[in-house]
Amino acid sequence: MDLDRLINPKVCAIIGVSNNPQRGSYRFLQGWIANKYRGEIYPINPKYSEIQGIKTYPDIRDVPNDVEIDYVLIAVPAEKVPAEIKKCVERGVKFAVIFSSGFSEIGKKHLEKEILEIAQGKLRILGPNCIGVYSTEVHLGYFKDQPIVAEGNVSFISQSGGITRKFIWTSYRGFPVRATVSTGNTIDISISELLEYFANDSKTQIIGAYLESIKEGRVFFTTLKTITPKKPVVILKTGRTSKGKIAAQSHTGAIAGSYAIFSSMVKQAGGIIVKTLEELTDVILGLQYLKNSLPLGNRICIINTGGGIAVEITDLCESLGFNVANLEDSTQSNLQELLPAINVITKNPIDLGGFGFNPEIFGQVVKYISQDPNVDILLVVHEVERFQDLNDRFQVSDIGEIYATEMQKSRNPKKPIISILPRSWETVDHFITYQNYRNDLLSVGIPSYPTALRALKMLKKLIQYRKFLKYTEKFQ
Repeated sequence: MDLDRLINPKVCAIIGVSNNPQRGSYRFLQGWIANKYRGEIYPINPKYSEIQGIKTYPDIRDVPNDVEIDYVLIAVPAEKVPAEIKKCVERGVKFAVIFSSGFSEIGKKHLEKEILEIAQGKLRILGPNCIGVYSTEVHLGYFKDQPIVAEGNVSFISQSGGITRKFIWTSYRGFPVRATVSTGNTIDISISELLEYFANDSKTQIIGAYLESIKEGRVFFTTLKTITPKKPVVILKTGRTSKGKIAAQSHTGAIAGSYAIFSSMVKQAGGIIVKTLEELTDVILGLQYLKNSLPLGNRICIINTGGGIAVEITDLCESLGFNVANLEDSTQSNLQELLPAINVITKNPIDLGGFGFNPEIFGQVVKYISQDPNVDILLVVHEVERFQDLNDRFQVSDIGEIYATEMQKSRNPKKPIISILPRSWETVDHFITYQNYRNDLLSVGIPSYPTALRALKMLKKLIQYRKFLKYTEKFQ
């Protein structure tokens, strides 16, 4: 069955919806209303005639026959779910999303088997133990606290509802979401089917996934291999340790296999594998802005207005396998003509001293470095907590916006610029300044990271992905 009406449903219902604001079912309905869901909503509960201002029906089969129901969220105790599935089959519902928990994750696998026997392929099941679909296209949200603000191009598949919600919050850093799907115990609709759907979805350009286990290993890897030459797929796989495997089984009933084998096969298929949610979102942020200018190599130039942090970043670069590039003599000459001879270092890592705060000088430095054939990547460090003082010094209203504009004018479009914004601003009241500058950078296609370590780990993954793309090009 085509999954489009699961991802972009036109008619949704909630079975077991409550009038109690503390219940999840109430908050789902509230979220759909708050996000201005673009379809029709049918609450189902025999106890009420109306919930949150919407007419409520006693039974899914009481919804008018001329209404095609795409998506039903089931929120009743686990033992009652099979009976509701039977009603959905009789009513001709296309997809049932089982929010209820209490299945194989606590040893009650027989309930899952019963559900599948009743559905018999006539009704597709997402879950159980999941929060379903978040679709920015039709404004189908989860809860009121995660407003849909834009329709993006990143889609996310997750076996954890909590991770799904965290992913959406993290996306506010600068990669708007197209859709997320929380799959829970995955008794029917598989990870591979969802991957294939998003592979063929023109609105999805980057795919992320949180996985605890894969039931259809061969199909999964075959599917992944067909997607990655066209769209990057970033995968966070947990259950890597013995205790982690036990935690996964109690969470979604998952039986996690060998992480070493899984990781190796994902890399062979061209997937990008990461170990933390932080790393997952860091890589997706990098892909969002650098996908069309993936690093040509690992030669880095560090541009900074202080010596100590430049040395720290140099050590990190070398320890992670990057080459802190030797600049061309012509680049050195240009920098020496531009900058005074005191309190400045024109060799990589570059320390501009106080002169680098001047936007025009800073822009010229970026231009010279971007033109250097020995440099593949520029790492630029800015200390946001200085910006208010710099506004006064240079008599401007927003020096961050000026720095971003200078980088845009001066950059080589084939060479990525990554901004490092050390989080020393957290100790003082500069969060708004930081947020504004981060957005200024994103507006010119430059992602920012709070530490060099996170930026460098992201860059390693992007270099790895570019090598895979170059390799696959040879055989096409």
